[in-house]
Amino acid sequence: MKRLAALVAVLTIAGCAPDVERTEVVRVPSPDGALDAVVVQTSAGASTPFGYLVTVPPHGCAAADEPVLRVVGASRSASAAGVTVAWVGPRTVRVGWLDARFRDPDADVVTLDGPEGPVSVVSGAGASDATAPPGGMPPSTGPVEDC
Repeated sequence: MKRLAALVAVLTIAGCAPDVERTEVVRVPSPDGALDAVVVQTSAGASTPFGYLVTVPPHGCAAADEPVLRVVGASRSASAAGVTVAWVGPRTVRVGWLDARFRDPDADVVTLDGPEGPVSVVSGAGASDATAPPGGMPPSTGPVEDC
């Protein structure tokens, strides 16, 4: 009987584990159109901060499973969660936020090997967006392919 009670307790606790929702919220093509800077917003429920996963896939392709950068608890203003993304060169993308709990890796520049050469992802705090609507980031639209 104790084993049955323990099994029920474990299954109940496992059933309460939150599912992580993943929603693509930003897709910005590189200046030459070869790559996209993609941000996927993650949420595990109301008691956890939004997470932001940044990937740089070929243009039109789905976000990679393994992000180049993770940012948790980022804000764009006092009332808006999220990050800002802009290409600042043909192979350099800037990811910014006003404030965040942490980023991983904790480095100002991360370089990855892209199909057409290295790509730098520059990131850091201090970028506010007064035009950002309150709350989390809205989903981006448009078809993507599994490449």
